[in-house]
Amino acid sequence: MEFREKIGVNAVRVALAVFATGTLMAAQAQEQTAPNTDKVERVVITGSNIKSVDAESTSPVQVIKREDIMRQGVTNVADLIGSLSAASTNGSNLSDIGGSNSFAPGGTSVGLRNLGEQSTLVLLNGRRLPVYALADYTNVFSNVDAIPLDAIERIEVLKTGASAIYGSDAVAGVINIITKTNYQGLDVTADRTQSSHGGAFGTSKASITGGFGDYDKDGYNVLLNADFYKRDSTMWTNLLQYTNPDLLKYSPNFGKYSTYSYPGNIVDSTVTPVPGCAPSLIQGGACKYNKYERFQAVPESQRANFYGSGTLDLGGGTQAFGEVLYSKITTKYISAFTYYGDGLGTVGWGNPTTGQPLTFNYLGLPATNPLNSAGEAGAALRYRFVDAPTFQNVDSTEYRAIGGLRGTFKDFDWETAAGVMGSKTSTTQRGAFSSSGFISTIGDYTKYVANTSSANLAYTATDPNFFNQPNGYHPGKVNGAAVLNTLFPAFGYEGKDSQAFVDAKVSGTLAKLPAGDLGFAFGGEIRHESYSNTPSSNLLNGDIVGYGASSSDASRNTSSLFTEFNIPVFKKFEISAAARVDKYPELSAHFSPRLAFRYTPTDSILLRGTIENGFRAPNMVESAQSTKYAYQGGTTDPLRCQQATNLQNDLINKANALSPSDPQVALLYARAEAVYSQECNFGLAIKTLNNPALQPEKSQTISVGIVIEPVKNYTASFDYWHIDRKGTIGIPSISQVLNGGPLPTGTSVNRAKLNPATDPTFTSAEVTTYGVADGPLQNVTQLMENMTEQITSGLDVGLKGKTKFDKLGTLRFALDGTYLFSYKDSNISDITENLAGQYGYSHVTANATVSLETGNFTNGFRLNYNDGYALQLGKYDATWNASTCKTNKVNACYVASQQTVDYFFVYNGFKNTVITANVMNVFNQLAATDIRAFGIGGAIPTSLQDGQGRMFKLSLQYKFK
Repeated sequence: MEFREKIGVNAVRVALAVFATGTLMAAQAQEQTAPNTDKVERVVITGSNIKSVDAESTSPVQVIKREDIMRQGVTNVADLIGSLSAASTNGSNLSDIGGSNSFAPGGTSVGLRNLGEQSTLVLLNGRRLPVYALADYTNVFSNVDAIPLDAIERIEVLKTGASAIYGSDAVAGVINIITKTNYQGLDVTADRTQSSHGGAFGTSKASITGGFGDYDKDGYNVLLNADFYKRDSTMWTNLLQYTNPDLLKYSPNFGKYSTYSYPGNIVDSTVTPVPGCAPSLIQGGACKYNKYERFQAVPESQRANFYGSGTLDLGGGTQAFGEVLYSKITTKYISAFTYYGDGLGTVGWGNPTTGQPLTFNYLGLPATNPLNSAGEAGAALRYRFVDAPTFQNVDSTEYRAIGGLRGTFKDFDWETAAGVMGSKTSTTQRGAFSSSGFISTIGDYTKYVANTSSANLAYTATDPNFFNQPNGYHPGKVNGAAVLNTLFPAFGYEGKDSQAFVDAKVSGTLAKLPAGDLGFAFGGEIRHESYSNTPSSNLLNGDIVGYGASSSDASRNTSSLFTEFNIPVFKKFEISAAARVDKYPELSAHFSPRLAFRYTPTDSILLRGTIENGFRAPNMVESAQSTKYAYQGGTTDPLRCQQATNLQNDLINKANALSPSDPQVALLYARAEAVYSQECNFGLAIKTLNNPALQPEKSQTISVGIVIEPVKNYTASFDYWHIDRKGTIGIPSISQVLNGGPLPTGTSVNRAKLNPATDPTFTSAEVTTYGVADGPLQNVTQLMENMTEQITSGLDVGLKGKTKFDKLGTLRFALDGTYLFSYKDSNISDITENLAGQYGYSHVTANATVSLETGNFTNGFRLNYNDGYALQLGKYDATWNASTCKTNKVNACYVASQQTVDYFFVYNGFKNTVITANVMNVFNQLAATDIRAFGIGGAIPTSLQDGQGRMFKLSLQYKFK
């Protein structure tokens, strides 16, 4: 880790040295285009309510303009924001791609500074968006997939807190998405993106944008945009050949077919295919199944986003304005077919209504079962339900309508608006066992006795009709819809968010001072919110095996007042002061102050800094009465995992010593995989209780920076930032809870007593051989609290500039980089431990773009860089420290740094036509091996980058005149 830290520091030093030579150019500033008039236009910059003529404000604001969006080759807002160096790199944000196992599938969140999706405020034209109708367990967020990309003129990213300006949630920063204004004409855009790997990962997008009326001449303007997006479903089965070969070092089973197959195998001391297995699927004496056919890399998504805006001059300096946003999104997830058999142990979950713990047992067959060709009690059926309807469909709609008036009176600008917004999301999922349905169609899984005669099976069914119900489910046979609907019923959620607001503000010059105008702003807002999340009844009563539930139903009224002053102390030095008071129900009024300065000692140097107290109020899921049962995937039991790993290794070594055609090979491999997954990579049941006594999270943000322009067109900015957030609402990390960290009040770890005769993973003999001293984990109970503190600091570096050559054209360069000095989180470790450089927290994140504009041609390259980090996360992480890495033969106990190069090409030589081509990951770079995400003995590739490889995008835009 020390070596990688030196690399990160050296990268910053090199960037500074190169800048000093005058060959690099940069700026973080927003560029404003003044109208064709002698009067310089004042505009509002994100982070302030006072109009200004200065592009550089007291706080660092990064601007991504329309041409930058086109050149990056992104197809959605989430990818665009995710490419920023300030964006979170620790995987704390939700993506619709990987959201099938979350409580908020089909939605995508964004965040800054590794502080989570709720710490970053997302705005559209300076006002809030509705929140996604399903909470990500307890987190609520704005779904950026609902924003049409081609309606965007630019995105302004405020990289410091702004609660004094915008209120709750603006702790890590603000992302303000700004749409086109006073647009005339009609243009149509279409693009297609796909991989060089057989055309996989296909994405198509088309949009039409029209505007009429020149506001300056006609007194009105109307903008309409329709954006259509379709992403193809892609499965892993045809992409395994492209994945990192290092994965095979840690999982001999990776890419292999499964013995949990159709019509199945009978397993006792050997493996016997069930009659009817296709000869082509019999391998090593067992009936096999290609499980990767149902492992989805990306789900299908269809989005239709519509946006409209209008402005109308009412005369007398008054303007009417309005906006309408509507989005409809459908996401279709494909899941692996449910399978059943020995070696799967038990599944623990609970009844969210009663709190009663529940356990599902995978049993062997009775001796009299006709499938049991061995005739011995406990012989197992390994079976895959390929006739099960296994999917999850998510349908979401979102709307936002705003109308208002703005104008001027003497030296004052005023604005008022009212609006309504909301979202609805429904999920329909199938493919998991119904507990009652299993009992009625297959047998009573609660009836069993321990079977100690076999090293492979733990339990024997005592239900005589187990897997042999007269009118039930029959393996390998045609099963009717009624039986399948009973065994695999539909379940899901209905979520709804609705909001209404009224706001008003006035700003302008309060007085003329010797050093300049004393600017001020004053305003307020009243908002009503309601939020409900309703699970299906079979989730609420615990009937769906292995699934939790989250429900809430709450509403509230909030209000706020704010004020802001720009005070010119002397000609080149000004101070900005802002304050805001927000009132939430059952909470005291919260006061958020902010103080900032801006000093320009010369025309080429600007010094700036801010200090602000921010906050985040508890959302309506955290503070309202609710039911929350969840399962922490990828959990490692520190008291049983090492023993399971040792057993796994012995099973694999025993298999490798046999002939590949020996039927025992498949049996040993399958049990090795199951043993590991049961103790080192399983889903742990977690019951989380809401807490009506929660208080707002509080933060203090400090930033100080310098912007310099040593020569014309060459600028650079360096901004240091430090955020200290206290009273963060949450629950302890499972790693901390299980590995000896301090347990807050209300947190308990529940374990079954060790019983060698009925242990779900180890036989009685193995309990002794491998030194198993503790029973298996059952569940963890936690209470949401203001319990944690997060402290993070770093340096943002921005470079930008251009050089014009007589014949070659204009050469442009830009760099956007962040160096993470420190990240501390008491939810992960002691607040004194710096986690920067540990798992998920890169020291250096940066991108650099160089382009050449020659006549009608523009082409260039973009370098994307993420520093490597250790596999361990915090001193309580005993699973991935140096000692356990050595035991598990993980040679490099870290994830290496990652660099990719993209290329873009733009040609506008055809009349009214713009052609843009992008090649992402030009050199087909594999993702760095992340054995922690993959797991020892893992089965699913950890990175989409491997499957995607080199990606191509072609975009055509035609402008009607």
